This record gives sequence, C-alpha cells and structure tokens, in this order.
Amino acid sequence: MADNSNKQIATSDSIELTTLLRNLYEWHETKYRRNGYPFKFNNPNDSIFIGVDWDEYEKDMDVFRKTNFFTKDFFITHKTIGLSIDSSIKQTDIEWRNVNDGISIWDTDVDDWCGCQDYHDNYWKIITLNNFSYDSGVVTFYWTWGKKNEKQYEMKARKDEGKWKINYIQGFSFYGTVADYKTTIKK
Repeated sequence: MADNSNKQIATSDSIELTTLLRNLYEWHETKYRRNGYPFKFNNPNDSIFIGVDWDEYEKDMDVFRKTNFFTKDFFITHKTIGLSIDSSIKQTDIEWRNVNDGISIWDTDVDDWCGCQDYHDNYWKIITLNNFSYDSGVVTFYWTWGKKNEKQYEMKARKDEGKWKINYIQGFSFYGTVADYKTTIKK
C-alpha cells in the first residue's frame, strides 16, 4: 500500500489556505475596505499631506492583528513600506503632496489586496489557488477567480502555531522605495 500521508497533508493545507484566503477577502470586502496608507495633514481642512499618519496606521494594524490572518513578518514588511512612504513624502516638495491633485505617487492606483481595479461581486467565493511551492516553511501560491488564462495573483503564507497565516500579498509590492519615488519625481 502506498503512503499517501504527504498528499493528504498537502490537500488539507490547500483546503486550509483556500479557507484562509476566502475569509481574508470576505473580511476585506465586507468589513475593512480601506486601501493604502493613511496620510497625515497639519489640520483636517488642509489638502497638503506631510507624511503617514502613524496614529491612524496603528489603529489599522490593530484591526489587522485582531483578524489573526497575518504573520509577524507581514506586519514588519507592511510597516517598512509605510516608513519608505513616510520618508519619501517628507523629502518631497509640496507640489507633489496635494491630495486634491488626484492619485498621488504614493498610491498604487489599484486595490492592494488583489492588484485589481475591477472585480467580481463576492469574488472571495470563487477564488482558486494553484502553483504551490514550499521553501523554508513558507508556501508561495497564486490565486485566480477560476477563469482559464486569468491573471495570477501571488501570495505567501506560513504556519504560525499550527495555523496558516498570510505572510505576503503581492499588491503591497507595488509600493516603491524612497529611491523609486525620487526617480518618479525627477521624470
């Protein structure tokens, strides 16, 4: 008789990861629709932002933590992105920091959670995971909305205390470094 324990573990992991993703995206779409990093203003009526609003950011991260969807590494990476955005904003002339000028260079112009601008209603119900690869305790995989030849969206997860948690969401890689933003401004 063949030993199918590895296949069963992979199947159970796939089911757990699919459930995690569907719960994550349902939460994002129905309970936490915010996107990007909150800007700070000298006063509420001002249109010139001066950096990341770290008080609002921490409130957001408290909401994230309470979901139990994310690893500590996710939070470290997320904050590192915020620090780059904050530093870049503080180094940039006022002409680039007017919120009334449309989409700022510190916004990605897409939903960070899916790398998309448009999506199906209740799309979390049709998410399909594929192309799993394991390396050093982290599983990398891709999800789609189940259509053939559809864009693949990369995610990573790690088991934390026996439970899969999100370690990486591709959309957050769309943000730049301080050097990237300087290059954009020079163009």
